[in-house]
Amino acid sequence: MAATLKDVAEQAGVSIATVSRVLNDPEKVAEQSRRKVLDAIDTLGYSSNLLAKSLRQDGLNAVYVLLPSLSDPFFAQMHQGISDVLSAYNYFMLSVTTEGDSVLEQECLLKAKTMGASGVLLYTPNDPVPEAWSAFGSSFPILLLSGNSVEGKARMTSLFMDRTGVGKQAVDILFERGKRNILYLCSRPDSLDGECWSGIQQAAEAHGLTCQLYQAGRSPGDAARELEKFWEKADVLPDSILTQSTAQAAGVLSFLRERGIQVPEQTAVMSFENTELACLLTPQVSVIGPAGYQVGMIGAKRLLEWIHTPEEKISCWQEGVDLTYIPRRSTDVRV
Repeated sequence: MAATLKDVAEQAGVSIATVSRVLNDPEKVAEQSRRKVLDAIDTLGYSSNLLAKSLRQDGLNAVYVLLPSLSDPFFAQMHQGISDVLSAYNYFMLSVTTEGDSVLEQECLLKAKTMGASGVLLYTPNDPVPEAWSAFGSSFPILLLSGNSVEGKARMTSLFMDRTGVGKQAVDILFERGKRNILYLCSRPDSLDGECWSGIQQAAEAHGLTCQLYQAGRSPGDAARELEKFWEKADVLPDSILTQSTAQAAGVLSFLRERGIQVPEQTAVMSFENTELACLLTPQVSVIGPAGYQVGMIGAKRLLEWIHTPEEKISCWQEGVDLTYIPRRSTDVRV
């Protein structure tokens, strides 16, 4: 007999109302109580979500989509790419923003399990992914849009991006343009793309360049403020700046403009994030990386293929994502 809401409440030692709030408004429940309820749901295999019931009854399907943000242009475009593919194949898309919080990501995966999702698309800065996530493989396939390592994890795969290679390529390009002192802005330590940074360091060492890492928020205002702090205390000022996001690049350009620093003659700017915003800035920003829409479409298509392939016919695969360099005025004087 299927577990009921009352069974979950008794198992967790809380009220039925608390269980209901965890399922519908988890942010309104204290973490300790929320954890008890989620553990009880997992233990009992409870799945009463009305949407999940209707999906099963109507023969429809749903994909759970976990992205760090929807206000960021890169992830907004990724979300649109996923939506376009899923809607074309008559799939529901259930989206949650996680801010890259691994605890919230795991809670969302548990919720996807209880509602009976067909599969999960997930972009996370956490690499390697937590070992505990392997337990969800028995319930649905998980495709990581962020290119994380998933070796040895059942029913979990990842889009392949040579992030070490792209870091090296960015430095090679700047070296060819006569740049010798590189600054890489990351939004926060736990979101640092370690593979990309490793590639930057390797290429800088090979060319005899200096490279520095500095923390700055993803918004233009945060990036400009943090860059000003760096400028005031740095022993060696950069002649080229690499950013994680195009929003950061906007803040960098604003700061350099206020300082009267010419771009790219004195300081070049390049972003690892490919969004439409890069074309709207003055000067337009060179990018080296995939478009968010491209990542979303490729990931959604491969997940649906995976969902509809018999388990015994599934072989290990990795879909490559194009990381082409797009030169613009922020690095190339004549573009």
